[in-house]
Amino acid sequence: MSTLLRTCAPALLALVLLVQGCGGADVGLPPDGQITVTVSTSGEEPDSDGYILSLDGLQGTPIEVNGSRTVTVQEGDHTLELSGLAANCTVPAGASQTVQVAAAGSAAVRFDVVCTATAGGITVTTTTTGNAPDPDGYAVTIDQGVARPIGTNGSITVGALTAGDHRVMLSGLAELCKVTGDNPQTVTVPAGDVAEVTFTVVCTGAVGRWTAMPSNTRADLTEVWGPSGGEAFAVGELDTPRRISSVIMHFDGAGWTRQIDQTDLELRGVWGSSPADVYAVGFDFVAPIGRVLHYDGTHWTEEPGFTSQDGSEAFTLESVWGSSANDVFAVGGAFDGQFDRSLIFHFDGSSWQRMFVTGDVAPTLNEVWGASPTDVYAVGRDDVASPSAGVVLHFDGTSWTPVLQQEGLVLNAVWGSSSNNIFTAGFTVEETRAGDFIVKGAVLHYDGSAWTPMALPSTAILNDIWGTSPSDVFAVGDGGTILHFDGTTWSVVTPATTDLLGVWGSSPADVFAVGFGGTILHGTP
Repeated sequence: MSTLLRTCAPALLALVLLVQGCGGADVGLPPDGQITVTVSTSGEEPDSDGYILSLDGLQGTPIEVNGSRTVTVQEGDHTLELSGLAANCTVPAGASQTVQVAAAGSAAVRFDVVCTATAGGITVTTTTTGNAPDPDGYAVTIDQGVARPIGTNGSITVGALTAGDHRVMLSGLAELCKVTGDNPQTVTVPAGDVAEVTFTVVCTGAVGRWTAMPSNTRADLTEVWGPSGGEAFAVGELDTPRRISSVIMHFDGAGWTRQIDQTDLELRGVWGSSPADVYAVGFDFVAPIGRVLHYDGTHWTEEPGFTSQDGSEAFTLESVWGSSANDVFAVGGAFDGQFDRSLIFHFDGSSWQRMFVTGDVAPTLNEVWGASPTDVYAVGRDDVASPSAGVVLHFDGTSWTPVLQQEGLVLNAVWGSSSNNIFTAGFTVEETRAGDFIVKGAVLHYDGSAWTPMALPSTAILNDIWGTSPSDVFAVGDGGTILHFDGTTWSVVTPATTDLLGVWGSSPADVFAVGFGGTILHGTP
C-alpha cells in the first residue's frame, strides 16, 4: 500500500474543519515520518505470487518476494506484518515487527523469507547378478511417465516429483532376467528430498536340460558353429572298413540335413563370419595336404594352397577362427616325417599365407581363438620338447610366441570373452609310482596376467570350451560330460554316454554339443 490514510479524531473534527477540513493540510499536527519495508526471499522454490504487507492491522497491500515499499505514518509505534506466504515459506525472525518512528523521521524494517523445496526426486539403482546379463540394460518408468534407460548395474535420479507416493517400474528385461522382489515398487517422496529404490535382477543361464536331436548321420562330429540361433553347421568324419569320409551337417532351425559327404576328407573345425561366409578345415586322408572348404551361402568349394612347397611336410588343419571375413586363422600341424610342428595359415581377404612361430617351441595346434586381430591365441601340445608340454601361443599382430608351457598338460581348446578373460581346456597326465597314468580334465583361466588352473569336479578329458560371458562357460569331454561355469563354480552333468567333441551356442538358452556317432545335444531352458 503506497500511502496509509489518516483518520480525523472526532474531538478535533470541528477545529480541523475550521482550518481546512478533514483531509486537508495537517495544520498544527506533527509532521509525518516514513517506514521503508524490504523483503528478501531465498530458497529453492520461492512464493510465486508475492506477499501482503499490513500496517497496524489495517488492510494490507501487495509486495514482491524480493522488493521494497515505503509507507508514510504518524510519529509513534507501528506494527508491520507480512502475510500471504506459500506453505513452504517462513519468516524465521518473525512475520510481525514493531518499529518506532519519530516526527519527520524514518525507520527501516526487513523481512527475510526462506522457501524450502516442495518437489522431491527418486534415485533408482539396479544390481544384476547371474551368468546371462541383459546385453542392452533396462528401462525405468515412474507413474505414467516416459521410460528412461538404465544400465544393468546403474543408477539414475529423476527429479521434480511432487511429495507423496509414486509407482516405479523396471522393464525391458531379457528373457533370462527376473526381478527379485516387487516390480513395480511404491516409494514415498519427501518434500525437498530424494527417495531411493533398488531393483535386484538375477539373470541365470537358461540351459536346464539337454535333448538329443536327430542328426541323420553316424559320423563323429568334431565341431559345431552357427551364425545365429536358427542356423548352425557341424563337421565330422565317418570311418568305416571301406572308406573314410567327412560330412558337413546344416541346421535350419527345424532339423539337421547333410550338405557334404566326401570321401578321403577329414574335417575337424568350422567357423564363419556370416551365413554366406563359412569355413570348414581338415586334411586329406591320402595326400599330405590341408583342406579348407568355403561356403558362400549356396555352395561349398575348396580353397587351394594348403600344401608344403617342397612336399616334405604333411599338413593337417584342426581349427579355424577369425575376427572378420578379412582376418581368418587356420591352425594345425605339419609333420616332417619325425615330429609334428605348428601349422598356421592366415587369410587377409585376398589370399592365405603361412605363418611361423618365433622361438624353439613349435607345438601341434588344436584350436585357435582371438579377442581381436592383434590378440589371438592358439593351443596345443609340443611333442618335440622333452618332456612334452602343453603350450599356449600368442599372436600380437606381428609374431607368434609361446606364453605358456606346462609339462604333463594337453590343451585341446581355447575360448574367451575378452583379452583379460580366457579359458583353455584339455587334460593332465600324471604318472604314479607304480607306473600307472592318471588322466584328469583340466581348465586354465587367464586374467590378463597369469594362467591359473581352475578347480573342477572329477572329470575325464575335455575336448572343447565355449561360453557367452565370464559367468556362462561350457566345456565338453569324454564320457558325455558337460561342465558349466557360473562365474564362481564349475558343475557337471552327463547327458550322454558317448564322447562329446564340440560345443557352441547362440545364447545362454540355446547351446549345442556334438560328438561321436552323430550325437547332437541341444541345451534349452
